[in-house]
Amino acid sequence: MEPAGIWKTLLSVCHKATRPVVRKGWLHWLRFALLLAAGSYVGHVLSESDRFTDWRYELYQWQVRWQRRGPVYPKYTALVLLNDDDYWSEEYQARAPLKRDKLAALLDKLNAAGVNTVAFDVFLESPRPENPNYDFPDYRAEDEAFFASVKRMCDAGRHVVLATEYTDVEEPRGEKPSIYFSRLPALPCVSRGHIDFPTDMRKIPGMMKMQDGSYLDSFSLAMTKIADPIAYESLVKDEDKGYRFGQFLTRKDFSTRDGRQFIFNGVSVEHMDLNRLRQAVADKTVIVGGNWHSKSYGVGDEVDVWASPGGDESGAMLHANYVEAMRDPDSTFTPISDRAAELIEWSLAFALALLGSLEVHAGWKWGGFVLSCVFSVVLCYVLLQNLGFFLDFAVPMVVIVLHTMAEEVLEMRRELHHAKHLLQKEKAHETR
Repeated sequence: MEPAGIWKTLLSVCHKATRPVVRKGWLHWLRFALLLAAGSYVGHVLSESDRFTDWRYELYQWQVRWQRRGPVYPKYTALVLLNDDDYWSEEYQARAPLKRDKLAALLDKLNAAGVNTVAFDVFLESPRPENPNYDFPDYRAEDEAFFASVKRMCDAGRHVVLATEYTDVEEPRGEKPSIYFSRLPALPCVSRGHIDFPTDMRKIPGMMKMQDGSYLDSFSLAMTKIADPIAYESLVKDEDKGYRFGQFLTRKDFSTRDGRQFIFNGVSVEHMDLNRLRQAVADKTVIVGGNWHSKSYGVGDEVDVWASPGGDESGAMLHANYVEAMRDPDSTFTPISDRAAELIEWSLAFALALLGSLEVHAGWKWGGFVLSCVFSVVLCYVLLQNLGFFLDFAVPMVVIVLHTMAEEVLEMRRELHHAKHLLQKEKAHETR
């Protein structure tokens, strides 16, 4: 065949291939571009906001649990949750701040049981921010008892993690003054970690930049740094500074299993046989937090409870969740880049638009819609399971559904307009 004939044949093939696309006209593709931009914007707003939180958390938990195999339980942490039996007792006397001599006794018992790291998810703020060393006279003896107990942990070669908070919500941040600031030089085993949770609770709290340019670890990062420095360095070396998506355990996952207990209260630790306590917690990072009712014994909401992908959980349990995820190499996931996510969304929408432009039965078009949804789910699973990348497939789902619905509405509107035009033309013809 001569070159002119080959060129003519190629032009004919291209014309036939592009005819369905060209037939739609420029107005259709302009609408498509606008719909795609609108869908991407809605997806971006959804990914950055706290809207539909419960639904997105449930979807995330299902997505993450899908790729897990075997039993899920806390391997590295145990909890001491001070409940109503503690807080509303004569010993604690429902006092805020918590009685620190009672915390000292609790720490001594855990020290004797061989616990290497104890983290206190409790407030130790100074009542006078301008003078962090100050505490009320009635509390000073308790403070001394608590820090003497911390010193005994240091002398035993063990570790204590204390909670801290921010003075504001915008970077650069500063720490709220705490009564332990001036004591830190004499307590080398003490680490600090902020207890602020990210807006998106699916993410592990990471480092935060402070006013002096230094970085402050989150509460869970500080614990991980002690127990597993290699995992810690791997988490914080990237730009996200540890803010990755993590596996979540539920309250049920923390329940007693095969005779192994993961949650205690202060009373049970105080009265438990030392050897039995040692068997239960000596190989764990123990997190002490609160879980009592706010108004009186058994009355009111539980304190420090947060909505999470694992359901409503106490703050201490959430910190334990993050530690569990960071210490398990298969339980943290890097969020896929915004550009890659947008490329996936646009590709799916464009494929649907091309399918919609073809002169095929409507069943094929709806089949393409279902296939796109299935492809999104499978892609998210493959990325998570094999590459450790997390793609929030709720977002491409929203883009696909919104685009498909809008296209169908516009197509129905066009067909109705066309039918109306034909009817008017027919009536005009009959009138003549």
